[in-house]
Amino acid sequence: MERSPRPTGRRANRRRGQALVEFALVFPIFMLVLSGIMDFGFMLYQRMSVINASREGAHAAIIVSNASTIVLMAQQTANSSATQGGVTPSSVTVQCVSAGGSNLPDCGSAVNGDTVIVTVNYIYHPFFPLLVGTSLNLSSTTQMVLEGLPAT
Repeated sequence: MERSPRPTGRRANRRRGQALVEFALVFPIFMLVLSGIMDFGFMLYQRMSVINASREGAHAAIIVSNASTIVLMAQQTANSSATQGGVTPSSVTVQCVSAGGSNLPDCGSAVNGDTVIVTVNYIYHPFFPLLVGTSLNLSSTTQMVLEGLPAT
């Protein structure tokens, strides 16, 4: 007796039914894992956009030639960079610190050697809020030393 490589009749129908049941059990788990990977990828991309926005804002602030425009330049550049990355920041804060370590009341009195700190905040809302909740705060702070101001 020679065996045929493929079952025929009722056995073939049972095997097809078994494959369908296995697929029905595995498919939801596969889709859950796939959606989690995609959501994590989107979150990571937006996190990198927030980091880049704070770096761009701080860099724009340190190369200005007028101390009174430090805050404006940092905020505009950070917002612009974030928007290009697909993110609208919830807040952009700029703080100036003297070389001695004390906070300056405003950046208009900053001199070369002082530090500018730019913080960008963004609230990420995941597509599938199973693990992290309905929102996740993404924040980045960049600190750079002022160097573009004219010597006093």
